[in-house]
Amino acid sequence: MWEKLMTQTIVFEEFDGIARLGFNRAAQHNALGKMELAGIESALKNLSADTRVLMIYSEGGRTFCAGADLGQISSGELTGDQFQAVTNQIADLSIPTICVANGNIFGGGVELAMSCDFRMAADDILMRVPAAAIGLCYPTDGIERFVSRLGVTVAKRILVGAEELSADEMKALRIVDWTASASGIMEAALDVANALASLAPLAVSAMLEIIKQAEAGSIDRVRAAQLTEMCGGSEDLKEGLLAKRERRAPRFLGH
Repeated sequence: MWEKLMTQTIVFEEFDGIARLGFNRAAQHNALGKMELAGIESALKNLSADTRVLMIYSEGGRTFCAGADLGQISSGELTGDQFQAVTNQIADLSIPTICVANGNIFGGGVELAMSCDFRMAADDILMRVPAAAIGLCYPTDGIERFVSRLGVTVAKRILVGAEELSADEMKALRIVDWTASASGIMEAALDVANALASLAPLAVSAMLEIIKQAEAGSIDRVRAAQLTEMCGGSEDLKEGLLAKRERRAPRFLGH
C-alpha cells in the first residue's frame, strides 16, 4: 500500500521503491506558490533511502503545472529564485525522475518538466513558455537548462519563438520521451517507474551523475573513475551476474 503524506495542495507517497509527488491546486492551474514549494522541498528532503524512482504529476485539472504563482511573485511573497531553487533540487537528485505531464504545461512548469530525467506527456496536451509574448526574459538558469537538455534550436523555438506545441510535436522534438492516452498515462508512467526501480541503484545513480557532468560540459574523471570502481566491486554486480547465469530477475540491494 502507498504510504501517503498530504498537505492541502501537495500529495507525496512512496511504495516499493517508487515515490510520487502530485500537485493538487487545479483551480490555480497547479501553479506553485510559497506553500507548495515548501511542501516539495520537504518531500524531496524526506525521500526514503529505499526510494529508487520519483514520479512528478498533477492530481487533477487541465494543467499539469503553470510554474511559479505569478500573483505571489507580483505581491513579493515569492521570488523566481525560490522556484528556481526547487527545480535545481529536482535536477540534482541522484535517483531517476519522471515528469508525468497529465495536463497542459505552461511557463515555469515546462522548466520543472525539463528538470526531470524522463518525460511522458498525455497525447492531448499543449505546451508553451510565453515569456517573450509578455516581455519577460526567462531566468538564466532556466535558459541554460533548456539549451543543455534540448539543444540551441529547440530552446529558441520554445523561449524566443514562444511556440505552442502539441504532444506529438513535443515528442518529435524530443522534449518528451513518450506519449500516452490521457486515461492511461499514469499506468504507463508507473510501468516505466517499475522498470527503472528494478535496475541496480548504484549503477543507475553513478551513470546519472556522470551524464549530468557531461551535460554541464565537463566530466570529473577522478570522480567518474571512483564511481566506476564502486560499481565494479559492488554486491549488486555480483547479484546481477549471478541472476543472469541463473536466468532469474536480480534482487539488487544498492550496495
